[in-house]
Amino acid sequence: MTIIDPELDDRSYTHLLTLLSVSAAMVGVCLTAVGLVSVIESLNKIQTWVDDLLAIGSLVFSLVTLLSFLGIRTRIRRWRRFTLVLDILFCLGISTMVIASLLLTYYVI
Repeated sequence: MTIIDPELDDRSYTHLLTLLSVSAAMVGVCLTAVGLVSVIESLNKIQTWVDDLLAIGSLVFSLVTLLSFLGIRTRIRRWRRFTLVLDILFCLGISTMVIASLLLTYYVI
C-alpha cells in the first residue's frame, strides 16, 4: 500500500486546476486572434502561417484543458509523468503563440 502525501496531492490538484482555467482561456485567445488575423488583408502570404500557428496553439490548449480536467476528476494526477506531460504541452502552446505573435508583429510593422 502506497502512502500518499496529502500536501503533495493538494498541490497537484491546485496545479491542474490552474492549468485547466488558464488553458481554457488561451483557447479563447487563440480563436480570437485567428479572427483578428483574417481582418488584416495586407498579410496575404504570412496570414496562412499565423492562422495555422494559432489554430495549432488552440488545439494544444484544448488538449491541456481536457487532460487537466481528467486529472482533476480521476487519480491520474498522482502520476508524475502526467503532470510533466501537461506542463510540456502547455509550454508548447505558449511557444506557438509567441512565434505567431512575433510573425504577426513583424509583418504588420
